[in-house]
Amino acid sequence: MNQQSRSSPRHQRGFGLLEVMIALTLVILATAGASQQWLRYLDRQQNQSSSEHMAVVADAAGQYIKDNYQAVLSQSSTSAPAVITIAMLRNTGYLPAGFSDLNSYGQDYQILALKTASNQLQTLVVTRNGDAIKEMDAIDIAKRVGARGGYISTANTSVATGSFGGWSMSLGSYNGTTGAGHLATALFFQDGTVVNDYLYRNAIPGQPNLNKMNTAIDMGNNNINNAATINANGDLYLSGTATVGGDVRAGSTYLNGNLTANGNISANGSLTINGNTSTGGETYTGGWFRARNEGGLYFEKYGGGWYMSDPGWLRSYTDKNVYTGGEMRAGKLTSIGRTEVGEYLQLNGTASEYAGCSPNGLLSRDGSGSPLACKNGQWSKVGGGTPTCTAYTINGYDSNDATTWSCPAGYTKTGWDTGGQKQRFASTSGLVVGQNDYATVFCCKF
Repeated sequence: MNQQSRSSPRHQRGFGLLEVMIALTLVILATAGASQQWLRYLDRQQNQSSSEHMAVVADAAGQYIKDNYQAVLSQSSTSAPAVITIAMLRNTGYLPAGFSDLNSYGQDYQILALKTASNQLQTLVVTRNGDAIKEMDAIDIAKRVGARGGYISTANTSVATGSFGGWSMSLGSYNGTTGAGHLATALFFQDGTVVNDYLYRNAIPGQPNLNKMNTAIDMGNNNINNAATINANGDLYLSGTATVGGDVRAGSTYLNGNLTANGNISANGSLTINGNTSTGGETYTGGWFRARNEGGLYFEKYGGGWYMSDPGWLRSYTDKNVYTGGEMRAGKLTSIGRTEVGEYLQLNGTASEYAGCSPNGLLSRDGSGSPLACKNGQWSKVGGGTPTCTAYTINGYDSNDATTWSCPAGYTKTGWDTGGQKQRFASTSGLVVGQNDYATVFCCKF
C-alpha cells in the first residue's frame, strides 16, 4: 500500500510537465505565425511607401520636363541622356524642401531624358544603390505605381520591365543598368507633352481604360496573330494577308492581299479586295454582281461561264452550250449554222399573197395557214399546183388594128410576150378584121 501511494504523485508530476511542453510549443508556433504575418504586413507597408515615393518623384520629374522642355531637350542626345537629380527638383520647387533623397529601401533616384527624335524625349526614372528589392516586392511596387511603373528583373538586368508587362525599355542607351531589385518609371514626352498611357496585356479589374488604345497603332509591318473576332466600327485596311479564325465585322474593308476567314465577314460599307476571295459557302448580294475589265462568271469545275468582250454581246466562255427546259425570248434570233426544231416550227406572223416583201427568202403564211415565201420581192405560195385562169373577151375595132390589154391587179405578171403586156393584133396578110371580131385573153393565178 505504501509503495502505491508513493508512486502516484510521481506519475502526476510527469503528466503536468508534458502539458507544459505542448503549451509552450503551441505558443511558439502561434508566435511564429504572428511574426510572419507581421513581417508580411511590414513588407506591404514598405512597398506602399516606396510606390508612393516613386510616384511623387515621377510627377515632379514630369512637370519639371514640361516646364523646361527645350532646355532638357538641348542637353540630351540619342546616345547620352540629360540627367535630372532629386536635388535639382528640390531646389527648383518641384519637390518639397524636406523631401528625402532615398526611398524606404535606401535607394536614390536619377531621371534620365533621352532624345529619340527632334522633338521627342523618352524618359526613365530609375533608382540606384541601397538594398536590392526582392523580385515579388519589386513587382508589387511597380503595380502600385500604375501603368508607368516598372522594375529591373533578375531575369534580365539590361531591360526595365513595366508592370504587368505593359512596356519594356532597354537600359543600354541610358548608360547601363542599376542592377536587379531596383525600380523604374517610364515617361515619354513629345513637343513638351507627357505621353505615358501604356496599354496593358491583361485586363485590370475596374480599369478598362488600361486596355484601350487612344490613337492609331502602327505595327511596323509586323503581324497580328491568333485574333478571334475583329470588330471595326470604321474602315479596315489590309495590305497583306489576313487569316481570321472568327468573324470580321467592319464599316468598309480594303484588301490588297488575301483575306481568309473561317467565320463570317460583315461590312456595313464597301468591301474592296485587290487579291482573291475564296468562300466555302454561298455568296449573297442584295444588289448587283459586277465584273470589271475582262472578267465574268466562270464555273471552274466545268470550264465554262459567261463574259463580255465588247459592248454588244454576252458570250458563252469556251463556247459552251446553253440548255433550258423553259422558254427563251429575243427580239431577233440569228443562227450562223444549222437550226434544228425537235417538234414544230410555229409562224405567228401572216402575209398576203402577191404583197411586196423583202428580202427574198423570208417564210410566212397566209390567213388559212398556207406557207408563203418571199420570191422576186412578193409573197408567193410555196410549191406547185393547178393555176386558176380567167378568160377575158376583147372586141375588135378597125382592120389591122392592134390592141394592148393587161390582166386585172392581183394576177401574175408573167405574160405571153417579152414586154410583160398582153396584146392582140392582126398581122395576117389580106385578113380583114371587122367590127364584130374579137380576141380572148386568159389571165391565170399560179
